[in-house]
Amino acid sequence: MDLPSENAAVPSPITAELSADAEVWPGWTPRRTTRSRLLLIDDHLLIREGIAALLSLEGDLEVAGTAASIPDGIELARALSPDLVISDLTFPGCNGSMAVRTLCQACPGTRVLVLSVHDSLECIRAAFSAGAVGYLRKDASRDEMLYVIRRAVAGGRSTCLAVGDIVVADWLARSGLGDSAAHAALSAEDRRALRLIALGVPTWRIAEDFGRGVKAVEKYRASLMRRLSLKNTAAVTRFAVDMHLLSHDEVDRLLTADEVSSRTAREA
Repeated sequence: MDLPSENAAVPSPITAELSADAEVWPGWTPRRTTRSRLLLIDDHLLIREGIAALLSLEGDLEVAGTAASIPDGIELARALSPDLVISDLTFPGCNGSMAVRTLCQACPGTRVLVLSVHDSLECIRAAFSAGAVGYLRKDASRDEMLYVIRRAVAGGRSTCLAVGDIVVADWLARSGLGDSAAHAALSAEDRRALRLIALGVPTWRIAEDFGRGVKAVEKYRASLMRRLSLKNTAAVTRFAVDMHLLSHDEVDRLLTADEVSSRTAREA
């Protein structure tokens, strides 16, 4: 009887008996994992390649394509029909929630997850209002990213921990104002003044628009903000957005101006 050599592979009894599709028990069939198809849109090559490399390690996720701009992303989304589009929020000539809104309008039914360095409340609110199903900061951990992506693919809504903390902190801060601030009976003049203040219109221009003196408008403005417990212009802007006193285009312009200002400060 010939004996196997010392280096010969000896099959395990279990391995020898079971093929890839063998039954473990009657009626059992091996599980086939369907990979969710993702599309990445970001104007930075390093970001696209880095995230694609991380996601390629996951057995249930597949990067079907990448794009550097919203027009290219729309073209790919129409061609590939991905389960989820992961997109930056800011592109040259397309800032604020404009990117999300453009994607959702051009590809109805597309689920969009925002991946951004920006985490202001205005950006977060604008993104979800435009149709985003999730919001992820670019400094989130790998585990957070995978959780948010999988939840978005499954049909849910989610954010990374940092964004969730910001939203909850804001809700807690504003809930202390009571119903009087959120549901205050605003006159047409109050609404007009709040809109102009939120849009950054100087007091002297508001005075011209109202046909009053500058000092009278300053006093009215201070009284209005005090009545609504709004301590600064940023708070007025948030309140105006909550009360739907600003259009989507106006919010986008504000976010674009904020982005330009932030970029100028960083480059200075």
